[in-house]
Amino acid sequence: MRRLGCFLLLLLSFSIAAAQGDEIGYIEGRIIAIDEARNVAIVALPDRTVEAQLGTGFAMEGAPLLEFREGQRVELYFAPGPDGQRQYNVADWVRRPALLWLLGLFVLVALVVARGKGLRAIIATSASLIVIIAFIVPGILAGHNPLLISFIGAGGILILAIYFVHGLNWSTTAALLGTLIAVAITMGLGIAFSDLAHLTGMGDDKAMFISFGAPQIALKGLLLAGLVIGALGALADITIVQASVVRELAHANPNFGLRELYRRAMKVGLEHVGSLIDTLVLAYTGAALPLLVLLNLSEVGTIRALNLELVATEIVRILVGSIGLILAVPLTTLLAALLFRGDRLPGKPGLEPGHKH
Repeated sequence: MRRLGCFLLLLLSFSIAAAQGDEIGYIEGRIIAIDEARNVAIVALPDRTVEAQLGTGFAMEGAPLLEFREGQRVELYFAPGPDGQRQYNVADWVRRPALLWLLGLFVLVALVVARGKGLRAIIATSASLIVIIAFIVPGILAGHNPLLISFIGAGGILILAIYFVHGLNWSTTAALLGTLIAVAITMGLGIAFSDLAHLTGMGDDKAMFISFGAPQIALKGLLLAGLVIGALGALADITIVQASVVRELAHANPNFGLRELYRRAMKVGLEHVGSLIDTLVLAYTGAALPLLVLLNLSEVGTIRALNLELVATEIVRILVGSIGLILAVPLTTLLAALLFRGDRLPGKPGLEPGHKH
């Protein structure tokens, strides 16, 4: 409850700042000195130097105060004081420079190791984020069905992720079709089991804030949309592998028919799916790690914990996403085997880009 109260106060301050214009808001500067006796920081702003009180006022009981030091870039919260003069409070650090350095390192590593394909992957990932921010999020905020909007957006993301990065060819087409079918199945399972488990989408703090600020959004649909988008990357990865394996097998032995291609490719697929399920489960569990710690602190029993919507939601995410991942393997393998059986399609081994195992 303390965490929720702190977050509410923070959101309220942002809302008030937006409503009151220049009277209340946030500004960035750099700490040039600290007066520990008065607990005040001297902060250089773009046009002047001000004194700012250290501490945000939002610290939880028992939590250590934020430790600010000279030279750090910080965010100041300002508001009129009792005398009508603007007062400043050191609210937070400025984190963007560290994030930009990390982004630069990521791009550098991708380009050095993966070269041209790494560049295409970066461009496709950036475009996918634009699809989410510019299409999916505004569509959900407008009150449209989150599942429908997310499925359309997922199609665009998959086209970018598969065709742009791996090329336009028969194996990537099989991978795209297999992924889209798996996404549709994942959505169907999500709808069915969210109903059976009576999930409302109101299981955490974020959902409550959304319901207050945007009551037109269907929270249950938003929950399922997030489930689908979270599984897209793993789905695309495994379907590309499977289609490529089938293609190479067909090129290696044109006498393989549908049954033989499917059987041999599935041997590889079953090995890959095990590691990807582990990856997916660990990714979701890692995201829910603070929740697991909180449940242990509150000494909630296992049976009771499984009945909490917050926990049940994560379990549905993990299991439905994993089922979709597993089914993507035979679906894509079958589609690719139908296309490549007898090595009927043009092309030579290795000409089409893709994974190789």
